Amino acid sequence: MSTRVCLTVDVEDWYDGMAELGQHLPRPEGARSGLAGLAELLDRPTVRPVVTLFVVGKYVDVLGPELEELVGQGHEMASHGPDHGHLPEDPTALLEWLRRGRAVLEDRLGRPVRGFRSPRFDVPATMGLDRYRDLLADAGFEYVSDTRVLGSASPVRELPVLARFGYPFGGGSYQRLLPAAATRSAVDSATGPAVLYYHSYDFGATLPTTASIRSVPVAKQLVGRGRIRTLFGQMLDRYGSEACGHAGA
Repeated sequence: MSTRVCLTVDVEDWYDGMAELGQHLPRPEGARSGLAGLAELLDRPTVRPVVTLFVVGKYVDVLGPELEELVGQGHEMASHGPDHGHLPEDPTALLEWLRRGRAVLEDRLGRPVRGFRSPRFDVPATMGLDRYRDLLADAGFEYVSDTRVLGSASPVRELPVLARFGYPFGGGSYQRLLPAAATRSAVDSATGPAVLYYHSYDFGATLPTTASIRSVPVAKQLVGRGRIRTLFGQMLDRYGSEACGHAGA
């Protein structure tokens, strides 16, 4: 049986992400999000792949029309939190934060939001994985896609990002820097749904050129990023894609 593959895209802003790392770079006026480039790649004449987009809630108002177009094409929307900060450590605050991220997407896009991915794959230090999974269920989520596995005790389905040798090979950063054959090998050897993730700004967003690099953190976030669009297309050609909401159900 062929490997089931879920290609996923974290919809977030590169400049805000760099600010979280202490690198404050000016965002050009009218900067592109990358979603239009993603939509072009997904617009295929025969079998249409379905991807899952984990959307940061604070960007819904800005990216609404682009997201609505992708929803109209059948792609799944999931939550990446209301903002791209760290998860609240207080359980009550975390539950409210999770519900808020889900609600803003459902209100704007008019579709149920079933999945969640934390901004940094983090689990609050004040609670164990079991309590965290319980709160995801309490917030109304049916599945989670991160790098942890609680197992049969989890009240939500777990769709971990593809890993090999203890490293998340399914991540866009690994795909930027490793030979494409390494990712294909990891996918081909997967025992369950192979979840790979990318970022919305990988698909033609307005980013600084490598000539503008002045620090190591910026270099880490730019070097090799131009490869992702091609690699993503190759993955679509080879495996197709299904929504996380359907995989493992």
